[in-house]
Amino acid sequence: MSDGTVPNLIDALDLLKSKRVTGDESLKSARNKALERFEKVGTPSGRDEYWRFISPDRFFCPLPNKSYNESSPYSLKKENEESCVNIFFVDGELDKAASDLIVSDDVEILDIRENNSVDGQWIGDLYGKLEEKSQQNRASGLAAFNTAGAANGVFIRLKSKRKRRVQINYIGKTPGSDSLVHNLVKLESGTHLTLIEKGAGSYRTNRLVEIDILKNSHLDHISFFENCNEAHILNQIFVRQLEKSTYKEFMLCMDNKFLRNEVYVSLEGKESEVSLAGATIGTKDNLQDDTVYVEHLYENCKSRQVFKKVLDDEAIGAFQGKIFVSPEAQKTDGYQISKGLLISKDSKFLVKPELEIYADDVVCSHGSTSGAIDQESLFYCTSRGIPKKEAERILILAFLDEAIQEVEDASICDEIRSFIAAKLELELD
Repeated sequence: MSDGTVPNLIDALDLLKSKRVTGDESLKSARNKALERFEKVGTPSGRDEYWRFISPDRFFCPLPNKSYNESSPYSLKKENEESCVNIFFVDGELDKAASDLIVSDDVEILDIRENNSVDGQWIGDLYGKLEEKSQQNRASGLAAFNTAGAANGVFIRLKSKRKRRVQINYIGKTPGSDSLVHNLVKLESGTHLTLIEKGAGSYRTNRLVEIDILKNSHLDHISFFENCNEAHILNQIFVRQLEKSTYKEFMLCMDNKFLRNEVYVSLEGKESEVSLAGATIGTKDNLQDDTVYVEHLYENCKSRQVFKKVLDDEAIGAFQGKIFVSPEAQKTDGYQISKGLLISKDSKFLVKPELEIYADDVVCSHGSTSGAIDQESLFYCTSRGIPKKEAERILILAFLDEAIQEVEDASICDEIRSFIAAKLELELD
């Protein structure tokens, strides 16, 4: 930690008290229960098992008085504005004037502070529930902290079979900005949504989304972080999947000061499938951590985890991934791979893969490697007239592409490759 302060529960509770939402009776019970969980679990520390690689103290210490400017020279384009719903947060506050808030028979997109749902029961049934359930297997004080105190967020509910695309844009403008954002996403049976989240949105961000995917529904979820040079980001995703549902999540991280991406997926219906993937380019003293927990609770479910990190200078990348298979989850197919490409001798790739299996008819595997650019491949490219810098770019793109291929939408894949190619051209020139 740069300023030498040490997080403690009293400071955290003071911070939480300053962010508590008043007049929100529909969520009051869930918030109070989350506060009790937080007081019981407390603030995490570097001694905690899932924080031992990268310290969490930055999320409770006083904010430094330094400038913050989130630059985003690249953005995911809107191919068809009529079919793409756009949401905007500025410094962690929902910009209602710029955002498409909808209440209709086929879709609802609501402000957390104005729960004017056609059927508000789904909000009370979901808010805080997936985060609470996850605490049984992996305690997270920061997640409970968010549920208790988030004053901003959107609630998205898809009810018709028409495919939808929602893009949430997080924009940071103010020095020392600090935000708690809590989103809900619910896909009713037989629906299909593409959800894109882009940007950090503030100097320090604690962001959480709870996702409920019902039978035969499909969610493509893209989280895009690029050039958040001074931001400290905690991105937390909690997912519940029912029978024959599909969740595909991909995160792109390029040149971010600090980013921890936590994903918890519970497969609670047979023949459900999940794919979690990430591509990272870290430079300077960047810190980037993916911590993943997938629990298989029913038979014939599939999970994939594919994470690739390119690390230069003194950048540190971490991956902690766990596959849990219950006794009832026969015929599970679980796959996990994490790889680090170390461009500098001072960069580090830290990993902790885990399998915990209580069923006997399963196919589960995990693997992890790290190393430098393959010199034989580099020589092969240069011997055929490709300049060395260009050859390095080609090999890095090829290294990351296994993770990018997990994205189902071909047009988004092409955009991601273009972003990475542009970034590498700036870094390697």
